Amino acid sequence: MSRLFFRPWVGSAYSTGGIFGKRLMILGESHYCEEGCTDCGNARVHLECCAFTNGVVSDYLNESLDRQRWMSTYLKFERSLVGHETDWEERRRIWNSVVFYNYLQAAMGGPREAGTGRQYEEAAEPFFEVLEQYRPQYVIVWGSRLWGYMPAGERWSWNADIVVDGNINKCGNYALNDGTKVKIMPVNHPSVGYSWDYWYKVICQFLDMK
Repeated sequence: MSRLFFRPWVGSAYSTGGIFGKRLMILGESHYCEEGCTDCGNARVHLECCAFTNGVVSDYLNESLDRQRWMSTYLKFERSLVGHETDWEERRRIWNSVVFYNYLQAAMGGPREAGTGRQYEEAAEPFFEVLEQYRPQYVIVWGSRLWGYMPAGERWSWNADIVVDGNINKCGNYALNDGTKVKIMPVNHPSVGYSWDYWYKVICQFLDMK
């Protein structure tokens, strides 16, 4: 049985080319929820929560909702994809062109809270399931903590480092079942200490745009 619980947000334009003509997955670490359910991740009990990711992105793209603090994470990241401040039209275009998926398949009790070692290990199977289904060409990982927990093994290989402004940024690949390689790299978590103009330069190199 699949351990996939939080289904990914799949933008309406993703299947027709994605952003910049490239299929891109944004990989967050986790959702957080104050309900404290001991059986979080059980789709048979909490079926409505499987759409949590879609609800978060939909709320972010809803102009009629008051802006909340967590939304700045998405704002800073989207700017690092295009290298400038974004308006509502471009914001919708960006998020409707990507897949957004949270790695851990159980919610944390609060922001910046880490999962257990077992939760990270169990998240590998649904992650690869999502990779196989949506076949992104590129994956951008939010945060060094999650990057450190990403699965190794025979699917993994290192790619050349990306060097920008004298800083070395790691980069690798995951192999799909048919041997196709998916390029993957981490960025600083956009929730704090995130320079979107710097990461724009890194992401451009990562996406082979210059």
